[in-house]
Amino acid sequence: MPGLDVGVSLFWVLFGLALGQQSIALGLGGPGGPGSGMFPLLAALLIFAGGAGSLVQSLLRHGAPVPGDPVEERFWPEPRSAMRVGLLILVMAAMIFAVPYLGFALSGAIGMPLLLRTIAPHFSWWLAVLVGVIAAACVHLLFAVLLGTPLPRGPLGF
Repeated sequence: MPGLDVGVSLFWVLFGLALGQQSIALGLGGPGGPGSGMFPLLAALLIFAGGAGSLVQSLLRHGAPVPGDPVEERFWPEPRSAMRVGLLILVMAAMIFAVPYLGFALSGAIGMPLLLRTIAPHFSWWLAVLVGVIAAACVHLLFAVLLGTPLPRGPLGF
């Protein structure tokens, strides 16, 4: 499916560019430290670079299989893959909508275990919750405390 590969890669390139443009509009920083657009700009650069790399690879291959690569007969190799992608989108959307009410750290601490269990269902719930709480705490400490980036606060004050 060379056309699909090129189309999806082009989507990520354009999405990265649009996200970068919007991030710059938010402001990258000033004398007080990094601005609210710094982290989205870094994410935009990663998305753009991944999409561009995938696009170049797809264009260079012209859809021909690389020797040694297994050729999949189905688009979704696992039976429940489509449902997992849908769950990822649903959890991410729920996290975005929860941030104004629960704050960045709390919505991340609740959403991360759900994302982890969706991506890796073999992880136990206690490990997913532990990783989610630690990841949310690390992000909060890095951005809110160390870098001084204002993050939305929830009812618990963080």
